[in-house]
Amino acid sequence: METPELKNIKEITALFSEALRAVILRASPQLLESLSEIRLRAGMPVVFVTPKQTCFLQKSGRTTCLFSENLLTVSQTEIQDIVSRACGYSVHSHQEDFQNGFLTLPGGHRIGLCGTAVTQSGKLTTLRNITALNIRLARQIPGAATDVLRACFQAGLQNILIAGPPMSGKTTVLRDLIRSISDGYTGEMVTCTVVDERGELFMSNTEATGYVLGCNTDVLSYYQKSDGIRLAVRALAPQMIFCDEIGSKEDADAILEGIRCGVHFAVTAHAGSFSELSKRSQIKTLLSENAVDSVVMLGSGEKVGKIEKIMKVGEINGQGNRNTAHPCDDYADRQVLFRPGA
Repeated sequence: METPELKNIKEITALFSEALRAVILRASPQLLESLSEIRLRAGMPVVFVTPKQTCFLQKSGRTTCLFSENLLTVSQTEIQDIVSRACGYSVHSHQEDFQNGFLTLPGGHRIGLCGTAVTQSGKLTTLRNITALNIRLARQIPGAATDVLRACFQAGLQNILIAGPPMSGKTTVLRDLIRSISDGYTGEMVTCTVVDERGELFMSNTEATGYVLGCNTDVLSYYQKSDGIRLAVRALAPQMIFCDEIGSKEDADAILEGIRCGVHFAVTAHAGSFSELSKRSQIKTLLSENAVDSVVMLGSGEKVGKIEKIMKVGEINGQGNRNTAHPCDDYADRQVLFRPGA
């Protein structure tokens, strides 16, 4: 029986030329199922990225970590054709996506775009001469949020921030967290709303993607996070709101408004460490306002969603207020609620 991961690869490579697709699908099923990224650069070898390794794809369908003459390369024309197909042959209708630097595919997969910036009055308006693509594969891993649930939700709902570097599994953990809480992990049915700004957490074609976000979950797709949060609070009466990658002051302000209305939140953010995280202005606002109960730090490695530690923000702020001018600096190792294996 074909696995969901292999099915995803076949759906994504349907955007590729027949020749390129044929070679990729000759790779071992085990390798294809473990792929995190497919990197395509004009005139350069195709690169596979898995949690364990980064390797080149040979013309035979085998992989190697050594550069050689028999590697499969991709042309500029092939890259342009992939982008065109991903846009449904209507590139102009995706100008906002080009400004953001990526396209979202059905199933929550993302194509990162590398090219030449076109600016107007100092602002990025679009990209031209696309020379490289980074195709990041979304996946659902049941149980990815188990450690987070055990550490943070045994006593009921709380507000959490999941942070980690790229490819650490933030979205995968968040997706499993939504499903679990919506389906009654805390011992009661929880009304959940997902604000899915980029279409990565949920797609309407769930039969095709297999992504399930719980039986008591409403999804607001492609809303700006701040707008979606405010709409959800006004119209959907959620007990908990979930959203990916908090990135602006407007996002933080909307979250604070929601918390003051009695709604709980689970959100994600990019950061390689707690020190890095706490220096971002929008995150600093949430932490200093005690709007987050726990911070979950994910690390990189073979395991998707590997938890480095989980920290209680109230305890961090309490200790910080006694010792430093800023309540969130340099506490990554002081108030640790959970460490795997501890």
